[in-house]
Amino acid sequence: SLTGSQRWWKKYNDPTLDKLIKRSREANPNIRIARARISESWYQRSVLAAAWYPHAEFNARDEHGLGSFDSSGVKWDFDSSHGQQANLDVGWEIDLFGRVERQVESATAEYEAKIEGYRDALVFINSEVALHYIAYRTLEKRIAVAEEATDNFTKIKNMIDTRFADGIATKLEQHESNADLITSEAEIPRLQQEKKVISNRLAALLAMRPAEVPQLLKSNSKIPSPPQLINTGFPAEILRSRPDIRRAERKVAAQSARIGVATANFYPQLSLSGAISYEYFRQGVNIETLTRTLGLGPSVKWRIFNACADRNRVREQESKLNQAITLYEGTVINAVTQVENSMTRLHYSKKRHQLLDKATDEYFEAVQLMDDAYQTGQVDLRRLLNAQQDYIRTKDESIATQGRHSAHSVRLFKALGGGELPQPTSTAATN
Repeated sequence: SLTGSQRWWKKYNDPTLDKLIKRSREANPNIRIARARISESWYQRSVLAAAWYPHAEFNARDEHGLGSFDSSGVKWDFDSSHGQQANLDVGWEIDLFGRVERQVESATAEYEAKIEGYRDALVFINSEVALHYIAYRTLEKRIAVAEEATDNFTKIKNMIDTRFADGIATKLEQHESNADLITSEAEIPRLQQEKKVISNRLAALLAMRPAEVPQLLKSNSKIPSPPQLINTGFPAEILRSRPDIRRAERKVAAQSARIGVATANFYPQLSLSGAISYEYFRQGVNIETLTRTLGLGPSVKWRIFNACADRNRVREQESKLNQAITLYEGTVINAVTQVENSMTRLHYSKKRHQLLDKATDEYFEAVQLMDDAYQTGQVDLRRLLNAQQDYIRTKDESIATQGRHSAHSVRLFKALGGGELPQPTSTAATN
């Protein structure tokens, strides 16, 4: 079954966007690093959890003498001595006061925080890919508008040149029409530069060569349309939906457990230990040492006096806990603000785009009428050129606003923590 994030992107009905999101989840270096950090944290926890079980250590040596030396030199005498030693030490710390348990508890919370960090990285990278893809498509549309403007101003210039040859237009009108044509042409390289920069950023996010991105994106040219209806849930749902909030909560849990670790230092550490020892040493034909021993017994370690160091360590960990709680509260406040701002921008950008679309249609009709009026001498060239500029400027801003509207929906995805929230009673619309 699809995850909430995958269902979200499917609502854009853009196969290319789906392909980019899928590749970013698999290839982006930051996501791969976040995934590796989960494994690292699990093994760190496993190292601490091993203290619950007995441990054993074996040491042995077998040494043969080669001779002796004094001020006169070395006197070789192979097998002049022979020594053997073997020790098997076994120990087990009995966790009476919860020191090991609290260490494992803290490590477990850190491991869970790393999982949420990975999910947060997924949300962030997916959002960045979608935002850059939308910007790329928006620039394609804006470049098309700039090319349309160049074509329109070229037609006006050709008309003025013809009228000038017939003695109807003036030299001033020739210069004005040519200046507007050059200005419209100059807009195209600027937009192409922005498009290339966006393409390079996409390549970095997808771990691809920059030359591969245009080939990947050429199959579609529309700006992705955001979902019409988006479940935004209740404010309390954000606490369960956002990975950064869950990660901050796990950080609080980990720091709380560290207070327990520091507190356990007030109490003795009780261990059971045992050993099997074997030692043999021969000098010439004489056996000087030969031991075979077995040992088993408890051991106690208790720091009776350390100038209040343990007490201060507890206070240090309590201060860190206060910091973690404050950070958690700040993350929650920031999350609610992001959701509200994203919903507000999404709502008003859609209204603005609808109005600009209507204004573009009106300007288009005005341009057609102005062109006829100029050729019949009812208006001057400046009014015709201004009408064309107003039409192009409004159409360009309409497309840019459409791109911003789609981008705001991506930011809402990010603010919600990676997809729609469960909402059993009502559904919020984006319009």
